[in-house]
Amino acid sequence: MSFFQLLGGSGGSKSLIEWTFFIFLFMFVLPKLYFYQIFAKLDASARKLEDISKDGQNEVVKKTSKYGKDKKEIRRVLSRFIDFFMVEPVNLDPYGILRKFEHLIDNTEHRFKQVAKEIAPKSNDDEMMNVYMGLQAAVVIHTIAKVVRHYVELVKKFKNLQFALLLQMQLPMIEKLVESERKGLDTFLNGNAIGDGAGPLVVASMVSKEGKEIAENVVTITDEKWGRKITFVKAKGPGGRLGKIGEAVKLICKKYKIAKIITVDAAAKLEGEKTGSVAEGTGVAMGGVGVQRAKIEEIAVGLNIPLDAIAIKMSQFEAISPMPEKVLNAIDDAKSLLKERILDVKKGGHIVVVGVGNTCGIPNTNKNLKLYTDKIKKIARKLKKEEEEKNKGWFKEKKSKESQGLLSILYSKGLLSII
Repeated sequence: MSFFQLLGGSGGSKSLIEWTFFIFLFMFVLPKLYFYQIFAKLDASARKLEDISKDGQNEVVKKTSKYGKDKKEIRRVLSRFIDFFMVEPVNLDPYGILRKFEHLIDNTEHRFKQVAKEIAPKSNDDEMMNVYMGLQAAVVIHTIAKVVRHYVELVKKFKNLQFALLLQMQLPMIEKLVESERKGLDTFLNGNAIGDGAGPLVVASMVSKEGKEIAENVVTITDEKWGRKITFVKAKGPGGRLGKIGEAVKLICKKYKIAKIITVDAAAKLEGEKTGSVAEGTGVAMGGVGVQRAKIEEIAVGLNIPLDAIAIKMSQFEAISPMPEKVLNAIDDAKSLLKERILDVKKGGHIVVVGVGNTCGIPNTNKNLKLYTDKIKKIARKLKKEEEEKNKGWFKEKKSKESQGLLSILYSKGLLSII
């Protein structure tokens, strides 16, 4: 009598073989197939990010070549600089950490400006700052692409399914971030406004005459509005600058008796919140490492100056991409709220209003402001149309794949033949 007959005859042997096959399939074959399928997607994503990085670098070469440098030489300088990094200071003893950060940030900015001037020697100051911002975007994209490739190679090396799943969950957001940075790179090189320029745009729309530079890349103008004295502060435009806003506010507070400081800035919205919604709060609305924000907080605490904040909501992707039309339309709401907070101060009081953010494509005054806003609208509508066309194409492709059926998809991927 055979072994299978002992287990239940011919019917039992067939059932046992089937169960053995399925157990073997689920325990050994399908996990490996699943792993290789995920790895193929991860590798494709890594290659996509690397292509975006190369495309961004090519755009830097193309746009800066008009400023008097040979493309081959620009590419050589860029390939040498693209791996730029900043080592964070030791923070085991937190005393003096802000001064350390400021020193390193200043050194980093100086090096970026050196390279911007090297690859665009005939550019003027504003054009050079736009190249500087474009270089920063190129380095960020390249760094993200390298990090993703590093983790994809680790997945390949150790064949770890859990690690592959963790990376796969993060990739949609990473890809979206890189695509936004890529759009931002183009925006900087063309001297156009990004979403983060909302704060400076609010200030520019309220100022009618040019101010003076009182701190590095920061202009101020003092004016009389609604019976209050207001000093408007923003980074110098229309080139891409952030400026030492904190240093400027500190100098103003030492010079005048200030009744209130109001900061206006772009803020990351939560999913479900509307782009362009305006909110108010207290504190200093300012992103980044926090060096300039700390200077404002320090002087405000020392002189007991109230701190009001106005935020124009947008996603983190919209902040680094061309300014959306919804953000542009929110400027009037932000100005209306700003006026209310200004009127809270008694007549005769002196207020500092700070437009925080990148001033690329943003002027210093409302003179010819319509030319800038019309340009922002035109670019925003063009990108929105392109995005809609892209989504339509993706939906059609998805429907086409669904109509093939599961078996045909498995066959097309070569999975059925492997099983």
